[in-house]
Amino acid sequence: MELLNNNYQLLIRKLDEFIRKFYVNQLLRGAIYTGAILLAAFLIIDVSEYFFYFSSAVRTVLFFGFLSGALFVLIRWVVLPMMHYFRLGKIISNEKAAAIIGSHFSEVQDRLLNILQLSNQLNGNVSGGMHPLGNDSGGASLIEASINQKIVALKPVPFSSAINLSVNRKYLRYLVLPVLALTFILFSSPDVLRDSTLRLIHHREYFEKKAPFQFTVLNGKLQTIQYQDYEVKIKVKGEALPAEAGIGMNGFQYPLKKISPTEYSYHFVKPQKNISFYITANGFRSRDYELKVLPKPIIIKFSSDLNFPSYTGKKDERLQNIGDLTVPEGTSIN
Repeated sequence: MELLNNNYQLLIRKLDEFIRKFYVNQLLRGAIYTGAILLAAFLIIDVSEYFFYFSSAVRTVLFFGFLSGALFVLIRWVVLPMMHYFRLGKIISNEKAAAIIGSHFSEVQDRLLNILQLSNQLNGNVSGGMHPLGNDSGGASLIEASINQKIVALKPVPFSSAINLSVNRKYLRYLVLPVLALTFILFSSPDVLRDSTLRLIHHREYFEKKAPFQFTVLNGKLQTIQYQDYEVKIKVKGEALPAEAGIGMNGFQYPLKKISPTEYSYHFVKPQKNISFYITANGFRSRDYELKVLPKPIIIKFSSDLNFPSYTGKKDERLQNIGDLTVPEGTSIN
């Protein structure tokens, strides 16, 4: 009985080694797939953003879509196999492991499954676990002898060799192309990744599309008083200056007044509230600016203290909200 228990525990340990190697194999393959997919997706998104300058909404979708996809792939192909390696969560059963081993060693599968079934029968447990063997009847001795005989016959078989980790090398080809593409971009034009990645991280902000000219607002402060006209002045500099320029606000575009080949202006007529605007020319547009409109100052309440001269015999008094006064000569008014 003791010999049977020792042999059975040895068999279970060999199955456990196979199961762990099974998940190591999944982890290696998953890491390759994960690296290839995430790197390829990153390059496609980054390069597309660099050339097309997506809107803030599109960049937000791409940013969170990439993060969500990366999280799913990492959990599916890296985290779960790692958890299963440490026997966390639902892992394959000994019977399933025996079937996989049998697909590599055809002479093993039936005997290995038979051992596990006989062990379950002997223990009165059909769950296929690693329970100690017992003996509850005379027929159990025959079962024990059969199990022991089959285990001894399987001792030379290296279960873990049914999984060849080196086979994963062939999957490295999926990772080679994205790595080569990344290396080429980093050495030939690193701005592609740096600029587009920055815009994707700050996906809620607006970024000016690179143009052969740049807009500069010359006004020191974009600020005016409510109902007071305001003129904004713009300067354009660059290698290829546009022939004309416009200003966009509230969904409409208006032409700018051309002062010189490099200077423009626009006249805001009696603005009532803050105005967001941008400058555009030849299909390019600037970042968003805002003209801050301050409330027009008005007098809500005032009072006048009248100190009359003594010759009048009048008592001093305070008047509220009265601007036109007729007072005796010598009266002091605060």
